[in-house]
Amino acid sequence: ERQRIEDAGGFVMWAGTWRVGGVLAVSRAFGDKLLKQYVVADPEIKEEVVDSSLEFLILASDGLWDVVSNEEAVAMVKPIVDSQEAAKKLLLFSFQIFV
Repeated sequence: ERQRIEDAGGFVMWAGTWRVGGVLAVSRAFGDKLLKQYVVADPEIKEEVVDSSLEFLILASDGLWDVVSNEEAVAMVKPIVDSQEAAKKLLLFSFQIFV
């Protein structure tokens, strides 16, 4: 990704996490007008086998993963049965960190 961005004339720098143009923490996104020539909307697709042994899946962006480790997120939601309540708990936790 870094090479693709640099080949397009952009740059990636460390600012707490790697950032395109020093500001954007993702290299694939929709609608970033300022960094459009460096940030592509083409998805990176990865397949995983999911079977009945999987208890739950946490799908989140850097807004959560910048402030919570995998282990912390699992510990927060594992005892919660309702998926919406689990998502709300993660949302409120990450929001408290940023405020």
